[in-house]
This record gives sequence, C-alpha cells and structure tokens, in this order.
Amino acid sequence: MDQIKGRLLVSCQASPGDPLEQTETIRRIALATVQGGAAGLRLNGCEHIAAVRQGTDLPIIGIEKQSMNGKIRITPDFASAAKLAAAGADIIALDCTNRIWPTGDAWQECIQRIHSELNLPVMADIATLDEAMAAAANGADMIGMTLNGYTEETRGNNSFSWQLLADLVQQSGKPIIAEGHITTPAEARRAIQNGAWSVVVGSAITRPGVITSRFVEAMTPQISKAPAIGVDIGGTFVKAGIVDREGCVSFVNRLPTGASEGQAAIAAATAQTIENVLAAASKEGIHPVGLGIASAGAIDASRGIVFAATDNLPGWTGFDLRTFAQERFSLPTYFNNDAHAAALAELYFGLGRELSDFVALTIGTGIGGGVVSGGKLIRGQHGFAGTIGHQTIRFDGLACNCGRFGCLEAYVSAAALVREYAVLADIRMEQNRTAISITVEAQAQAVLEISRLASAGDPSALKAYSNLAGYLAEGVANIFNMLDPEMVIISGGLVEGYSQFVSDVGKKTTDLLHFGARRTPRVQLATSTQYAGIQGASASVFEVL
Repeated sequence: MDQIKGRLLVSCQASPGDPLEQTETIRRIALATVQGGAAGLRLNGCEHIAAVRQGTDLPIIGIEKQSMNGKIRITPDFASAAKLAAAGADIIALDCTNRIWPTGDAWQECIQRIHSELNLPVMADIATLDEAMAAAANGADMIGMTLNGYTEETRGNNSFSWQLLADLVQQSGKPIIAEGHITTPAEARRAIQNGAWSVVVGSAITRPGVITSRFVEAMTPQISKAPAIGVDIGGTFVKAGIVDREGCVSFVNRLPTGASEGQAAIAAATAQTIENVLAAASKEGIHPVGLGIASAGAIDASRGIVFAATDNLPGWTGFDLRTFAQERFSLPTYFNNDAHAAALAELYFGLGRELSDFVALTIGTGIGGGVVSGGKLIRGQHGFAGTIGHQTIRFDGLACNCGRFGCLEAYVSAAALVREYAVLADIRMEQNRTAISITVEAQAQAVLEISRLASAGDPSALKAYSNLAGYLAEGVANIFNMLDPEMVIISGGLVEGYSQFVSDVGKKTTDLLHFGARRTPRVQLATSTQYAGIQGASASVFEVL
C-alpha cells in the first residue's frame, strides 16, 4: 500500500474481439507502462498475470472477469481469487455491488477467505457510497470506484464522479482507489489532490481504439452530439419526434396515417408530421443531424424502398422512401421496418445495451421480429430478417394471412387473443349465464379489456393468455434452439396490459427447450417506451453516424 500511495496504476486489458486481446500483447503493453513509470498494474486473468509477473515485481491487482447475460462480474468466487493469487496477484479485486448473481460466491464470504486462506488484501469494486460502506464494514482493505457508471443504478454517469470520491474519502475510512472515466493527467492529479490513495487508468493509456475514437469525436462534435428525428409510420398514425443520444424523445407530433386513402395520403401525412417536428425544434435552436424512418412492412434499407407492405398500408408496396425524403428534407435519411426499429430501440436505449445477441418480438396485429447478433441488427437481403411470426408451429393448422397454414402469428396476435377469449367466455356463459361480449371489429379495445380482466383474475381471460403463452413458447423455444441468444425481449399491445404473460412464456419455453433446465432462457418484457418506433428509427441514424 505504501508503494502505490499517490501513484499511478495502469489497467492493461482488452475487450473480447479487440486485436490486442492476446497474452503476449498484454504483457508488452504492461511492461511498456512500467517503463513509463507506472507503480502497479491491474490485470484480468491468470494467464496475463503470470506472463506479466515474470517481467516485473510491481504490485498487481488481479481480477477474473465473468460475463453473464451481457453483464460483467469481477472475480465471482473464491476459486477464481485463489487462481489469481497463484498466478502472482498481490491484491484481489472483487465485485462488491448490490447486483444479484445466480452463481458464484457472496463477496462477503470471499473477503474473509481471501484474508484467512490467501493472506492478501482485497480491493472492493463498487458503484455507490452505500456499496462502499458495506464493503468497508465487511473487511475490504481498499475501495475502488471502478463500477460507477456501469450498473443499472448508476447508468448515465459517463464521467468521473468527484462527489463520490469526496464522500468515500470522508466516510469510508478506507484507502480509495480512483478508477473509471479518468482520461487525462490533470484528472489523475486532481484525484490525488482530493484524497485518492492511488489512481488507476486503463483505456486512456492502453487501448488505441478507444484513444482514436476520442480524437475522432472531438473533431466532429456537431455530429457526435446532435439529436436525430425519428418517424414511425403505422397503420393508424404517423408519429415523429426528436431523439437525443440517451433515447429521450421530445417535440412529438402525431397525425392520422390516412391509410385507407392510399399511398399519396400516407406520404402526405408523413411529410406533414416531419415538417411539424422540424419547425417546433427549430424554434428552440435544435437541428437534427439525420432522419430515421420506420414503417410497417418489409423495408429494403439499402435502397430505401418499401419492398412489401402489410394490408394496413394499402398501396404502400414499392414506395420510394429515399426519393421522398431527399426531395423534401436536406438530411441524411435511413430506413427500417417497425419491428427492426423496436429491436434498435432496445439495442441502443433498453435492455439490449448490455447484450450482444438478442431477439426482439413485437406482438400486436401480428408478430414482428428483430435479430441482433454481435451488437448489430440483421436486416437480410430484402428486409425480411426476423420474420418470426411466419414459422410453422402446426402443420395444416389455422390459416395465416401470408397464405400458409399453422404459422405462429395465426395463434399469437390480437385477433388470436380475442378468438381464444370468445370461445372460453362462451363456454363460461353456457355454464354461468354471464359473459362479456368481445367483438373482433374492436380488436384493440378488446385486447385492453381482456388484459384488464386477466389482471383482475378472470378465469377465461387468464386461460386465453395462458393458451397464447403456450403457442408463443413454441416459437420462442425454436428461436433459442436456432440462434441461442442471450435474451428474447417481448413488447407490443398484446403484452402491455398484462405483463405476467411474458413471465408465463418464459416458464413454458424452459419446459420445451432442449436442455432448458441447464440453459434457462431469459424472456423479458421490453423496457423501451411508447415511442419505441421513433427511438428505433432515430437509432438507425446514430448507428451509421
């Protein structure tokens, strides 16, 4: 501890897929920082620690990163800590946040065993003051601010928290290691002046890709920070709004699509909605950097053409969205279908921010899907990728609007829920002489009513949702067997009023899934807002820029 007091420690790590992610490369980087004057190192993994230990006797903070469902836990159990010690680590860092982990050892237990069995000090990696105080009370030898900004509770903290440092120095009674979001020598010096015991710097020193991206962003600030305008063309309304880089939506405008009047009316409503948003934003000095358009149907994103429209938008097939936008708005414009936009909304602003591979399902009139692999949306040649609703779950089953029989969409949709409930309610009516009439013509209102009844415990409504959950679970199990994603995320009008439906789908999927007990599928309700279409459309702008 005396050796590192007031000094710089360098974290030498590389993310999966980074060209630097090789032991020999990490060893050379680490020794180069030692030559530059680093007083210690922070290294991930026994192999890297052992290799670097051969070239230096400086203190090494050892960690073992474990990835689970898109989240990273630092040194999840005592066995990992023991291996780090054997490899040559002098200090063991532990994840001491409040996050709940289904596997591994409790960090409190790890601290005790590291002290008693390994005779090494422990650095508690935390995100908040409360976590730091708990770690101090349980015997941590030093507190690292490493995870501030990386947990759900602290998400959005994208710079070093000077207030947290001050609170930790004043209240914890432990040496504080300033780490996370320190990017300049001036910030490192300030941290020491404000009471930090040591400073750990990683990406700003050791990762050329990150350093390069900062230069690029600094040279193009007008692009990197400006918002986008997102447009969602649906069968009933066209909605548009300004979206910032955090996904916040403002200046929302909504007009009837006028779909029954055909292509010209849809285009006119879309143009007017965009113009209204641009005019309102301009009055506040806000000028979007790009325009994203999401529409129902299959969208050829590369050409900006509606490849195939749904029946909700008659005459929309073949419409040239790119020419339409270029003739009216002087903005770079990008295109997606509405289901892909919902997936992008989750990828950039929802649960998908911590995932690399997931599938997003939107369930309403039908089932739309978006597949994200390696952090990228898969669109397909003509925009049809993710057409989950037209997988067959019943050969020679119910007729589907695509012309085939037994598609998942024929069994899971607003119309399907109304149909299931109507049958069950009629059976109950014969027995009890009471029922609520549900008409197919009022599908949207009917779904809201059925979801209300289900939440109130109505047997017929509960059974209708349960039946649909069983059908959907068959499709979701197919998704897990085919793609093995980290998560399936479900949204849409069918589930918004009765969230228990998603939990039921997850349970039924586990029963159906091959090795389901050993790889419990994560099926969760989407976190994107009611403006997911707008958010996702704008995300296609951010994705490129």
